[in-house]
Amino acid sequence: MRISFGLFAVCVLVAVVHCTSAAEHAGNVFVAGDEISVPLPAKWAGWRAIDIDGKEVAQSAEAAEKAVLGKLPIGYFEVLEKGGPGKVMAGVVAKNEATEDTPIALDTGISWFYADPQQIRDACTLCRLAGVKWIRDRLSWPEMEPERGKFAEETRYEKAMRLEHEAGLKILQVNHASPPWAAKVGAHFPDDLRDVYDFYHGLAKRWNGLADAIEPWNEPDIELFGGHTGCEIASFQKAAYLGLKAGDPKVPVCEAVFAIDRPETLDEFGENKVYPYFDIYDLHHYVGLDAYPRAYGRHRAVSGGRPMWTSEFNLMVNWADAKTQEPSEEDLRVQGYRVSKVFATALNERADKLFYFILGHYVERTLQYGLVHTDLTPRPAYIAFAAVGRFFNGAKPLGSVKLGDDKLKGYVFETQVDGKKRETLVAWSETKPTTVEIRPAEKAYDYLGRELGSAKKAELTRSPIFFVLPSGGSQKLNVDPPPAKAKKLEGKPGSVVLQLLGHSDFKQSAFVLDDSKKMQLVAYNFGEQAARGVVRVRGGKTETGELEIAPGDRVTREITVDGPGEVSVTFDSGKSEHAIVSSRIVRAASQ
Repeated sequence: MRISFGLFAVCVLVAVVHCTSAAEHAGNVFVAGDEISVPLPAKWAGWRAIDIDGKEVAQSAEAAEKAVLGKLPIGYFEVLEKGGPGKVMAGVVAKNEATEDTPIALDTGISWFYADPQQIRDACTLCRLAGVKWIRDRLSWPEMEPERGKFAEETRYEKAMRLEHEAGLKILQVNHASPPWAAKVGAHFPDDLRDVYDFYHGLAKRWNGLADAIEPWNEPDIELFGGHTGCEIASFQKAAYLGLKAGDPKVPVCEAVFAIDRPETLDEFGENKVYPYFDIYDLHHYVGLDAYPRAYGRHRAVSGGRPMWTSEFNLMVNWADAKTQEPSEEDLRVQGYRVSKVFATALNERADKLFYFILGHYVERTLQYGLVHTDLTPRPAYIAFAAVGRFFNGAKPLGSVKLGDDKLKGYVFETQVDGKKRETLVAWSETKPTTVEIRPAEKAYDYLGRELGSAKKAELTRSPIFFVLPSGGSQKLNVDPPPAKAKKLEGKPGSVVLQLLGHSDFKQSAFVLDDSKKMQLVAYNFGEQAARGVVRVRGGKTETGELEIAPGDRVTREITVDGPGEVSVTFDSGKSEHAIVSSRIVRAASQ
């Protein structure tokens, strides 16, 4: 997510103002076999309904409260006003019950997008219809804890989560701001990590049974969300993890999710031995498909072998109309084509769960991200997402399929389609249309989930095709296995956390050395017993090697840094307690 809390709030207000009252079917989305009846605006003299290809499926020359379309196949449909500009969108998806472990997930921001309880329920219904078990929502630390140590009464976040759970959804929560009492700049981490520990300790206790997983910060590696170095993110992560686990030992703690794959930041993060302090490694990407192997490779290298969740990703299109912020008809199709492509390519890179960004109508500059409009009616991309939810249900990667040309893309997965164990191959062409034979295929479907006449032979274009194979069918294909998972690194979190303070440059992921060559070392004890140990500095000097920290306290030391390169500080109790902080050091530009 590339915007601040304030700007997101403005966007949400716009969305809420334009939402219509709840329809009998959320967002005019129906399940195959339903009788389709779409509410119409008043004063329409008549209407005609078309599918995505422009084919008329029903019409009426009379005014009516609803357009009765009967039973329609899976697809995207528009009801057009007779003699006027009006348009109402609708969709039909397949019945689909997602497996508990399905990787198909959705970023929704429901608590910020929708104020009305019925709107929240309708948004949750759309998630379930699309084959989703996990969603991602938002929280605001300043809103939750307006004064140090004083949490607010029940907020919109608890209210939304209860409705989300009632709908059978699990919730990943994320914060990205500090309150004014904890940090001078709200986008930045607090300098005192005791504030971090205390907030997440309180939050985990408060949300026990509500939040199913927590990301303690959103995209701290980019300027909009504080512009932190790998070293700063590592120290924050350790404090947040210890606080969350103290509040609820069972809550899955995610890593403070990275926005990009900047190698300096990731390498420095890895040097700080953070892997015992997160259960799940999270990342975001908005890069082209050809950059996925690079991005995932860099993240795998510092994941510590933990499960990898991609909690935001998309390959966006531009809107064509500034008033409606709606893409052109062609780009609406392109948006739909890209849904299965981004999922297939990311799943093949060993992402364990993928949260597509985003359900609601949301724009940045001229980019449109949303699967649905402000009134929750679908874009074609929502129907394409539901097809992914169906054909990638429970997906586990088997590899990329060689189709005779590097520009012909194909990825195959173990899946559960319509309640049966299957394998799903999704394929498309990045070049000219090319006919391929997929001999083990039993059925084939287009990007919206509409069944095609021929299963074993199809013309690949930029519009993906799902081929459903029997279990084991991929053995008859030429398949390159997916990248190996990272080896799991063992380690236990300690109660002592070390932190470096100074002038940092997040783009270099380094502290900037001035003439004084001085930095602050801060050591925290988040345990229940006093911590005693020896501090050792590599790449600098400090006033003493002995250190004792009372429970819940912090101790500061001044470090004189040798020069550009690296400074690394360790704390060793001689027993089980060990801590490290490590950072790159660069010289100021004027020096």
